[in-house]
Amino acid sequence: MTYTLYWSRYAGSLAPLCLLIESGVSFETVQIDTRQGAHKEEGYIRDVHPLGTVPALRLPDGRVLLESGAMILHLADLAPGFAPETGSKERPAFLDWVLFGAATLYPTCQRIHQTEGIVPDEAARDATRQWAIETLDRSWEVVERALDGSGPFLFGARPSGADVYLAMLALWHPEPDRLDGAYPKAAAMKAGVLELRSMRQTLDLHGLG
Repeated sequence: MTYTLYWSRYAGSLAPLCLLIESGVSFETVQIDTRQGAHKEEGYIRDVHPLGTVPALRLPDGRVLLESGAMILHLADLAPGFAPETGSKERPAFLDWVLFGAATLYPTCQRIHQTEGIVPDEAARDATRQWAIETLDRSWEVVERALDGSGPFLFGARPSGADVYLAMLALWHPEPDRLDGAYPKAAAMKAGVLELRSMRQTLDLHGLG
């Protein structure tokens, strides 16, 4: 049975694809050209994602995961070493960091990069974007404080699915060089994830290598 990842270059499909590769499961990818509006076509909305967004992950049984955070939680459990075991002391923090990415960092990035689609009042867009950048920086301060120096990653020397997810979101910062300079431990975490062979393959597929 095969997984199917529906992806586009500028969507949150980097981290799920990285974990699909790490998991060793059978999968295929379907590129959705969002710039041409393929994500809003009737067939995609009917058969894949009812809200017409990307990414989406079809499971081997035919059901579809619609949220990238859910994809990370599911696939990290399939990828050896990428998720603390259920019942371990690290497991609650792992769940928390994936949800921090999904509920805090992800929507803040959307307010920066998709302001026109989120804020109807054109006059309010610049202020909204600036507020979102300031909010994003405060959020990355939280990540920086959590990285205790025991290793480049949240749980030491090995990356978890949460690290992969946060590294993807770090790539979306509007000023990545400033982010790296302000939060060196988060920058080291991101750099470690980008060194994974699976992530390099993922970046190449997305044309971001």
